Amino acid sequence: MTLPRYDQPPAVVLGLGQNGLGTVRALGRVGIPVIGVDDDLTQPGAQTRYCHKVLAKDFTKGGPALVEQLVELGVELERQGQKGVILPSGDLNIQLVSEEREQLEPYFHLSLPSKEVLRLFLDKKSFYKLAIERGFPLPRTYFTDGEHDIEQIAREIECPCLIKPFQPNATWRQTFDTRLFLADSRDLLRKLYDLIYPVHQDLIIQEYMPGDDDQVCWGVTYLDANQKPLARWAGRKIRQYPRGFGTATLAESLDDPELAQMAIDILTAVGHRGYGVVEFKRDRRDGKRKITEATGGRTWFPHSIVTRSGINLPYIWYRDVLGLPIEPQGAYEVGIKWIHEERDLKTVQLYFLPEGRLTYWSWLQSYRGKRTYAYAAWDDPKPFLTSMGRVLKAGRKRLQRLFTTREPEKVRARESRPKHLQEILLAADPTVGHGLRRVTVD
Repeated sequence: MTLPRYDQPPAVVLGLGQNGLGTVRALGRVGIPVIGVDDDLTQPGAQTRYCHKVLAKDFTKGGPALVEQLVELGVELERQGQKGVILPSGDLNIQLVSEEREQLEPYFHLSLPSKEVLRLFLDKKSFYKLAIERGFPLPRTYFTDGEHDIEQIAREIECPCLIKPFQPNATWRQTFDTRLFLADSRDLLRKLYDLIYPVHQDLIIQEYMPGDDDQVCWGVTYLDANQKPLARWAGRKIRQYPRGFGTATLAESLDDPELAQMAIDILTAVGHRGYGVVEFKRDRRDGKRKITEATGGRTWFPHSIVTRSGINLPYIWYRDVLGLPIEPQGAYEVGIKWIHEERDLKTVQLYFLPEGRLTYWSWLQSYRGKRTYAYAAWDDPKPFLTSMGRVLKAGRKRLQRLFTTREPEKVRARESRPKHLQEILLAADPTVGHGLRRVTVD
């Protein structure tokens, strides 16, 4: 393995997807040397000029082979008298780093909570159970611990409700085209359960909180070893893909100290330290914000908006793990918008325009103000150019489907399924386009 010569500890960013790209740029722009590790060096984020790239063939597989590759990288740095700072960008690599920390710590600086705390963030079922025990704000949630629980759940839960796997397995992915279903009646919930349970027994059933995408918000922080917040930030989604149940495609920074403090209180209560995010949604029924997800130990999807707002969390992370002084973080810029060029185009075309929620004019108006982008940057243009190449390629394929298929959206339908099964699943799938959806997503 050949590396450049480093005169200070390099940051080792695991993953060069959109998450990793945001971290690489945040550090590279302030003069920190960065090594990016991934198994796909053709993706847009891997075209950045701000890091040295290392190909790790076993990156997405994880496991012992990737640990060996990271140790090999650490040994090379050790020969230079350096010890890298690992910054994970996804669940798979943060899980690996946490569980194998004893092998990695001789070669890398890590900022992690205990293994038990990190497992909470990776195990939604355990986190939800802890949240219920601690009285954290959460929509009513049930777990299918036995085959006959569904009748009791159906009697107690309010509809609409979500039914989703605790952790989607290979069989789930091969069988279904979505990660969750939405039941708008108890009868549909029972039918879905009967269809889903044979495929995946470990299910979560949760009340659906009505509210538009812009009611989803985040509190973000970095907690030092004493759980002191070194920074705090708040923001919200404006749009997401898929609409109602996906990841942000258009987001905005907010002035909301209460939201940021809610996240800090939850993260400190579970014993977290390091980078942390709690996502909430305001429940239209009672006006309260309730937890949808918590993330710890890694960056989260649109985190470059925090950097653009004036708080460089990856840099704070880097300096904290090295024991370097950190300047107090004060006010940040409010109203900064973050745009994912590929995914926002997709969600607007698939959901918002067909449903009449946007016109072409209001779509353009939604980008007004100061902006930052997932890929586009004047000082680092190659990720955006590569991304746009993918968009054009996808556009050509879509045009081909339009001219060769009468109902192009029905590529989601599997011909091998019995018709009644397909109808039930499509009726309850909130992520399909307007032409197929039977459920209401508000």
